[in-house]
Amino acid sequence: MILGSFVPVAIAALAAFALVLETFDLSFNSARLAVVLVILIALHLVKMPRLVFVREAAIYGCFLAYMVLQLLWTRDAFLALNTLVPAANFILVLVLLGSLAEFHGLRETLVGAVTGFLAGAILYFLESGFPLRYPPDFSYNAVAGMYLFGLVASLLLATLSRSRGAPLTVAAMAAMLVVATTSIKTNLGILLGALTAIMVHLQRVSGLLRRNAILVFAAVAVLFIAIASNDVARAAISRGSDRVALGIEILRARENRAGYSAFERREAWQRAGIAGWIENPVFGNGVEAFRERYGYTSHASHVDILYNSGAIGFALFYGVFASMFMRLYRAQSRGLEEARIVVLGATVCYLFMSFAGNVHQLSTLAAFIALGAAILRRA
Repeated sequence: MILGSFVPVAIAALAAFALVLETFDLSFNSARLAVVLVILIALHLVKMPRLVFVREAAIYGCFLAYMVLQLLWTRDAFLALNTLVPAANFILVLVLLGSLAEFHGLRETLVGAVTGFLAGAILYFLESGFPLRYPPDFSYNAVAGMYLFGLVASLLLATLSRSRGAPLTVAAMAAMLVVATTSIKTNLGILLGALTAIMVHLQRVSGLLRRNAILVFAAVAVLFIAIASNDVARAAISRGSDRVALGIEILRARENRAGYSAFERREAWQRAGIAGWIENPVFGNGVEAFRERYGYTSHASHVDILYNSGAIGFALFYGVFASMFMRLYRAQSRGLEEARIVVLGATVCYLFMSFAGNVHQLSTLAAFIALGAAILRRA
């Protein structure tokens, strides 16, 4: 019995660790991640010879199939692998974590996911020193996405656990580390997601805060004392908070501000992307066509997808989010209320991030979709 519970936890932990490792280890690329995911799926099949292919996986599978079809008119097929391999990983993560949650239990899968995240986060700290120092060429958006995954997974685990102290502590730690990265879009996404979840479930959230006030206060207090005792960590949190305030000011003003000069450049990329999309609005210009033409992405999923894959690709990718919102609506009067609050906030967060960055191949987004869909299926 113990061994039966250990195997799915270990598989989920290895999967989460691999997703985190891909974030900061350049030698562990998407192709190697794909090999690891295939091996983990094979291990799952040894114990349980069945897989779950949920609606979101089917929709994203159609998106991947359409991009493969687009190779017929893609100018640089080799460059297209930058999208196709991560998109294949997206499907593998959906199938693996969805199957683990379906056949071995949500809690076991979440315990494994949080354990794998912690192992990866600790390894990243030992290698980079973040947040005590900022490593050279710090990829703050990618690292923030890693911590966002840990935040969401630990909050989901807390909703399904009797003893919530440990997962809430991990969640508080992950949230502070997201702030310390200074990633504007990730921090604003979390803020928007949290506000949306609170407004939709105000009465429920108020009750949760009252019942868990001591645990939340204790977790935040421990982390606050740890940060306050270290000048570097305190400066990192302060810098991150300033960047969040700056992001809100930029969104309000819709123009560059002191400390951030990329807004107008991003707007130029988006104008170029929309203009190129209008040239072929239905089918798109080919996989990685924007990068092939300009040498970089538009830094926004909706623009990249419209330019590269047209209205067809746009409808398929954002159909995944539409499917999640449909699940949330259908489950709104049923069980797992606390978990549904987290799923709603995270869905809004990732949707916002898709309009400010490239998330349509993000493996940690796939992990959230798999876990969120499993919870809503159960609800």
